[in-house]
Amino acid sequence: MNSTALHGPVLHLFDIVHDTLTNTEGLKLFVALQDALTRQDGPVSLSLLNLTAFSSSFLNSSFGALYEQHGPGVMKRLRLINYKPAQLQQLKDYLADVANLHRTE
Repeated sequence: MNSTALHGPVLHLFDIVHDTLTNTEGLKLFVALQDALTRQDGPVSLSLLNLTAFSSSFLNSSFGALYEQHGPGVMKRLRLINYKPAQLQQLKDYLADVANLHRTE
């Protein structure tokens, strides 16, 4: 179920994907985030409610692809909600690795 928050739309992870393990599911999230970010100039919130963990395949096809397509600035428009500290740290570590990889290319 998508809803609108005070500061833009809210996407609920498990309304978009069945799990956070595969490239295919990561691509579904990428498409949904890209669509939401393209439709408006403001922030988009992503609820991670009920998430246990991300696989690297899922991250590569979702957040990694979003970073590669739009650059690091797009991540500033993405707001995570309903997350656990370990999930946020995993995502931060992953994005730091992606940023380092792009700096060395």
